Amino acid sequence: MSNASLKEQLQALSIAPTSEDKKDQSVKKQQNAKKTFTKPNSPKKPSTKNTKSTVTQKPAWLEYAQYGVELLKAHFPNCFKEIKEVQPLKIGIKQDLVKLLSTREDIVTSDKACMVSSIAYYVNSASYHKSIIEGASRIDLEGQAVGVVSAEEAKYSTESRKAKLLKKKIPQQTAPAVSENKEN
Repeated sequence: MSNASLKEQLQALSIAPTSEDKKDQSVKKQQNAKKTFTKPNSPKKPSTKNTKSTVTQKPAWLEYAQYGVELLKAHFPNCFKEIKEVQPLKIGIKQDLVKLLSTREDIVTSDKACMVSSIAYYVNSASYHKSIIEGASRIDLEGQAVGVVSAEEAKYSTESRKAKLLKKKIPQQTAPAVSENKEN
């Protein structure tokens, strides 16, 4: 299944919303209008109020991704599990999820889209990368074993996790200083 067909399927899901979907969408639009999206690496403006009592607010994209993961856990508990129980997922599970969600009428369209986009957040977590070990069973949406992790996949996952940790530890360097021109 190509990415274009995934996009078409998601668009098809959003073409014919029910009256309940329309209510949910209008409520969510109102809520989203109040929220401001910030980039994860953007610097926070310091508060002029008492800094001891300020609570760091999560960026909207992170809340959205975590909400999607919670939906996945609720609708597919045999597949999407808590941090300590994470297992490698079937290759192509995103396509399977889109196909299955297109048949479900008990889930609102916006939640379906949220679940599909949150798979990337789930599979890029440290606990997921730790579960990618050579020979480990991959599972489908029902939690059934459908394959195993290859040595190449395990190596790639380990390297990705190390690169991500290294990126966090070493702050990104600013642009090199421009050398001054010397006049003779």
